[in-house]
Amino acid sequence: MEVKIIRATPENLKKAYRVIYELLCENPRVSTAVISRKIGTGPKNTSIWLKDAFDCGYISRPQIRKRSYANFKQYMFFVDCKDPFESFLQYIEDQNVVYHAVMKGFANLWVTSLDKMIIEGDILVGGPVSDMHISFAPPHSWEAAKKIMWEKVETFDPQEYEPQGIIQTHYDEEMEWDWQDEILYQYFKYDLRKSFNSIEKEKHIYDKKSREWLNKLPECCSIMTKYYPQKRSGYDSYIFVFETDYEDFIIDLFSELPTSCVFFKVSDRLVLYVHIKRELEKKTYKMDLTEIPELYIPLLMRSLFKKGIVKNKANALVNFHWRKDI
Repeated sequence: MEVKIIRATPENLKKAYRVIYELLCENPRVSTAVISRKIGTGPKNTSIWLKDAFDCGYISRPQIRKRSYANFKQYMFFVDCKDPFESFLQYIEDQNVVYHAVMKGFANLWVTSLDKMIIEGDILVGGPVSDMHISFAPPHSWEAAKKIMWEKVETFDPQEYEPQGIIQTHYDEEMEWDWQDEILYQYFKYDLRKSFNSIEKEKHIYDKKSREWLNKLPECCSIMTKYYPQKRSGYDSYIFVFETDYEDFIIDLFSELPTSCVFFKVSDRLVLYVHIKRELEKKTYKMDLTEIPELYIPLLMRSLFKKGIVKNKANALVNFHWRKDI
């Protein structure tokens, strides 16, 4: 996709952000010069628009997460506990916990840890985390996504389903990983576009090692760039958990959403972390319930369950979270 930007109107910028997103998905360290050629503007404007796309929340900075090798293994727990806020405060001090969130829904606490742990409350889903898979957000609207997804569910034939093995695990394998690899990982974890200059000066990790690390990165890490066509602030974060024999169909189905989806497995359950458009205006609708934005996903989930595509389903809204490594 290419666009030629004549004036920086909101519509033109939106098109430019889409081009930038697609280029970052192909190469998260794509040069400003290449982006400039694709959107037809000068490097100075391109640098400004790229920064704005990140800062305003249209695109996330390219990030990386370790795959599920034995020496990278992490554990995740979705918990129903008596006082999630009190537990949340306690886990801030727990160095074994790298991420945790308070939620509203089937579980009220989400914990990611470096090892198995005893958690107060009922663990509804828990175990080692698989590799992560991130969808490529298609360029269609939310309304178009609804129609495509309904059609896919209605026409799904289990006899024609062929597993693709989209989500992988490496629990019994180890990745060669030294102290310099770990320093590079922590440096680039939340922004793969950072310059190498700082880490060369501060940590004395030089060009040859950095290039070797970049070359092996797709093998050892999932690379994620997320897209939010209406800014990140216009969406709510949800967790969906599925028990299903058709996980690759579920992945394909929800990958039709125009925001990026992250899929992974915890134990035998498929987990979807997704950003769903927040409806700010209340309108009057006809009797077609699928037209009501708040009911669209619940109705779709209901249909998946009634057709036997999923055996069990659950979801929760993420209220707030804490990371220790930012």
